Amino acid sequence: MKALAVSALVLFLFQVPAPRAAELPAVIHYDLDVRFALKEQRVKIVAAMTIRNDTDEPCRELPFLLYRLFAVEKVCSDAGAPLPFRQDIVQLSDEPTLQARQVLVTLPVALRPRDSLKMTVTYEGFMFGYPEVMAYVRDTIDEDYSLLRPDAFAFPILADATFASQLAANDTKFTYGIAATVPKDYTAVCGGEFISLQTKLDQATYLYRSKVPTWRIDLAVARFSVLGSPADKLTVYHLPDDRSGAELVLGAARNAIGLFGKMFGQPKNFKGYAIIEIPNGWGSQASDFYFLQTAAAFKDKSRLNEVYHEIAHSWNATPAPEIQRCRWFDEAFASFFESLAIGKFNDEKSFAADMEKARDLFVQWANYDRQVFDTPIAGYGKKEMGRHSYTKGAWSLYVLYSLIGEKDFDSIIRAMLSEFADRTMNFGEFQALCQRISKRDLTKFFQEWIYGTESSGLLVGKVPIAEIVRRYPAGN
Repeated sequence: MKALAVSALVLFLFQVPAPRAAELPAVIHYDLDVRFALKEQRVKIVAAMTIRNDTDEPCRELPFLLYRLFAVEKVCSDAGAPLPFRQDIVQLSDEPTLQARQVLVTLPVALRPRDSLKMTVTYEGFMFGYPEVMAYVRDTIDEDYSLLRPDAFAFPILADATFASQLAANDTKFTYGIAATVPKDYTAVCGGEFISLQTKLDQATYLYRSKVPTWRIDLAVARFSVLGSPADKLTVYHLPDDRSGAELVLGAARNAIGLFGKMFGQPKNFKGYAIIEIPNGWGSQASDFYFLQTAAAFKDKSRLNEVYHEIAHSWNATPAPEIQRCRWFDEAFASFFESLAIGKFNDEKSFAADMEKARDLFVQWANYDRQVFDTPIAGYGKKEMGRHSYTKGAWSLYVLYSLIGEKDFDSIIRAMLSEFADRTMNFGEFQALCQRISKRDLTKFFQEWIYGTESSGLLVGKVPIAEIVRRYPAGN
């Protein structure tokens, strides 16, 4: 299964319920002018934002979070008039080991409900990540490799100084445009659609725009080489020494897209895929039609399953906001599809073995912390325990797949992606869809695996999959 970074912050977030975040307006569009000074290890960013107030209350002060070593120079209205602001280094109240720069902007007139405004924040500084808090967030600005991600507050996040508020901000999708200026022998890469390259003297400016509304921006700079597959709409940006590994990654991505497309159909508005290599230990991550992949998968073909996992996210439904943090509709599905791919590309024993690895990891957590055993999947969001959707969540789909058969399971995923392409989905709607297509009453299955904890006992008790399936006869 997909490897998970574990750190003090991750342990805290997934074991302690997060406080409810206050409702705030949201950024719905970014235009970013990013200028890298690699030798000086500095960056200067002009972030023009469109902000909309979808709350029921007027808002006079807008709070933003930025990386701790970024300093804001000025904030301006859309007309260019300066806006008063104050900034300070703060500890996030629900994670005191994490520091960020809080920027509080005062508006001349309160932003009323359903209204929008535009403003620009100009800032610059250094980036050295958060390795002492989140082991994978090693983002930096350097001649060897540079990376800017929301994990390190690289771009203004409209949120209070809490991790809960940042997570709430992630629930709102936005569009973006990026102009990234780098030395001419470097390449700037992001997950968006490439528009053009402009060169001037010793600098190059790469222009991108978002492929679809998204929740994150990842921007990498290095001396990338590029492998492309126009027929598959695949592009791999890799470090020069990893050409052979990039070919393996490209092949694995092509195979995964072909497999999932055959089983589940092509995702709506498929935009192709960009795969961006990042250094080892920096944390693979996926967003809309792209993903960051650590160098390990480029050097060790036994880890190509990580590519299957990230590709699988394109076959996820969008969860209803109240259950998004359960991570079931994204990480459970991606983890199970990853295991399916391992089985399809190898054999059934490999599939079963990978699922047993997931079980073993869940059992370790359940033995370590009783609330992991006692919390149903449907309750993961309220307790910020979504990491267990990688394991128990994947197993819930494994049981469903084994119960109804591959043909009906594939039909369910096809229907899910078609019928919920433009709207969110909740557990009840998924159950109704499963019952309609399989023509079975799945009440007991959903009660034990989604809403209840009988499934925890089945996993911890190492009950074989065939015996688990027999708990749910066709008439029940």
